[in-house]
Amino acid sequence: MTRQAAVAVGLWAVLAGAVFSVTFDWQTRTAGLHFAAEQVRRHAAGLPVATINEGFRPLVRAAALRSSAWLGLILGTGVVATAVAVRTSKN
Repeated sequence: MTRQAAVAVGLWAVLAGAVFSVTFDWQTRTAGLHFAAEQVRRHAAGLPVATINEGFRPLVRAAALRSSAWLGLILGTGVVATAVAVRTSKN
């Protein structure tokens, strides 16, 4: 792999990491708000509230999976695009 290709893949990795961070943070924030609202609703209805482990952890796990899918998609696309660009530039 040439130095330019390595830099290109590195930049794709930085972009993928940034997208993961932003999407995961946003989804975690949304999950926290949803969890808190659900606990207030349950308390007002006289129902027992859920623990963080029962109610919040599954939401965070789902957020991590969705964000990881974006990370993989962006990084995979970047690696393939870089490989195609390197191959076509040699011809």
